[in-house]
Amino acid sequence: MRYTTFAAFGLIALAGTVSAQTAFLATGTGISNSTPSEPAPQTLYTLDISSCSVSTVGNMGDSITAMDFDNAGNLVGIRATDFTPPYTLYSIDTGSGAATPIIDLADAGGDPNVGNFPDMAFDPTTGDWYAWTESGDDLTQVDPGSGVVTVLGDSTLGSAGSGTSVDSSGTIWTIPCSGCGDGVRSPKGNGEPRGSIDDALYTIDPSTGAATFVVQLTGEDTSSTINAMDFAGDDTLWAIEGGICFDTNCPTRLVTVDTASGAINEVCPQSALPVGIDAMAVAGLPMTVAVPLMNNWMFLSIALLLGSLAAFQVWRRQG
Repeated sequence: MRYTTFAAFGLIALAGTVSAQTAFLATGTGISNSTPSEPAPQTLYTLDISSCSVSTVGNMGDSITAMDFDNAGNLVGIRATDFTPPYTLYSIDTGSGAATPIIDLADAGGDPNVGNFPDMAFDPTTGDWYAWTESGDDLTQVDPGSGVVTVLGDSTLGSAGSGTSVDSSGTIWTIPCSGCGDGVRSPKGNGEPRGSIDDALYTIDPSTGAATFVVQLTGEDTSSTINAMDFAGDDTLWAIEGGICFDTNCPTRLVTVDTASGAINEVCPQSALPVGIDAMAVAGLPMTVAVPLMNNWMFLSIALLLGSLAAFQVWRRQG
């Protein structure tokens, strides 16, 4: 009888939720080692999203400005420092922080000047890798086997900081510039017009590279940009909002972005995060994974089972 009782308590204990979500954070370019209050560049951290607690994983050995997980749980990043090649694709050890080079990136003609890359994204539906380039303010596809970076087309957007991610359905989202002020940006250096409305969320068509306006952002820090963003398994869009660091202290905070309304909501404040966070990738379960609660019929079934077992044990003693 006691064994079945314990089993029942075990089933009841399943009712509730499980919290197990971690964000990996990286400091990239623009960190001044001469400023004691700033962390060392090239550092990988973990952030427990539920408690906003940060732990240092280790030194990556290079400045990583973009990273994401693939379907197998491999963390991949790009070195993209101040528009200076080589732009290297790395495999990052989530246990030690060590970054191992995979391949240097270049265009189809072998030109290594394909950066800068403020964010990258893995498409879980196709296995393709994408990265936003600020050299032309466009989306690129990255081939990790050959190292070839292909511009998918003219987005017509202007970008600064920039976050890019792919949701579970394969839709590519980008925030080219948050906190830059409303209105249409100035023309590109080559005279082409930019169609970007600042402080907005866009989707990108991977077949043409064209951007489609979705919604204006609200609640953003008007002196900051979106440094990185990533969808969790439940399609919550997480983002790091902070300044364009260069060689100054650059406070950052963790926020969520509502893809329907454009609302930005703070989850972890600037005081919780290291300064200079330039890349982020979310791992683990969705923040709240619901386990089906016990309903009345389930409790009645368990009660009947326990009652039957108890009656059987009484019958055995009397037999």
